[in-house]
Amino acid sequence: MTTARKGDVVALLLAIRGVMEANQQALDELDAVAADGDHGATMVMGWRNVADEVSADAPPAIGPLLKAAGGAFADVGGSIGPLWGTALLRAGQAVGDAEQLPLGLAAQAVAAAVAGVAERGRCEEGDKTLLDVLAPASRALSRASDAGETAVTSVDAARDAAASALQATSEMPATRGRARRLSERSIGHADPGAASAYLMWSTAAALLGGGSATDITLPPAGPPPRGKSPTGRRGG
Repeated sequence: MTTARKGDVVALLLAIRGVMEANQQALDELDAVAADGDHGATMVMGWRNVADEVSADAPPAIGPLLKAAGGAFADVGGSIGPLWGTALLRAGQAVGDAEQLPLGLAAQAVAAAVAGVAERGRCEEGDKTLLDVLAPASRALSRASDAGETAVTSVDAARDAAASALQATSEMPATRGRARRLSERSIGHADPGAASAYLMWSTAAALLGGGSATDITLPPAGPPPRGKSPTGRRGG
């Protein structure tokens, strides 16, 4: 598939809901390291809202569909609701009234979503947030698209970038949200928001590759990267 249609986008959004439900406990456990332990539950609520929205009288074009999904996700409130609500809204604005979504336009929509998260969350890469996965994945998608790669190869590249970026968040101290109060405790653990973002890219790669998203889980924690860590110590 080189061009997605509305049905493909709806299928992806519904699959993400299922993956979040399956990984709720793992996400909550990550969040409990330095915060309230409810990230997984909130993501499930948000994606269930999205699923309800797109399964009902969804707009016919992809852009309005994504904007409606953003409004539904934002309704969960908290810190993550506005972030993913803004991401979906900005993606929808980038797509506009298009009824088909070629790879280049999809990459632009993802980049717009990432910019929306950075703006709304007042965060940047290195702050140990979902942006630390979203931004590298977006760049990988754009590079592959610009190089003329297929949609499958491009999304696989984004997924791989997300996986590497997720591992890197383990060595970052938290500087945003509730986790910043226990910043040192968060070192050695991946950021939960980054983890859920990785799950979304894994879901997209699985569906685009013709596989199933039912067995997608978080990757096992790998060894810390070699070199100087944010704690000032060097990896062995």
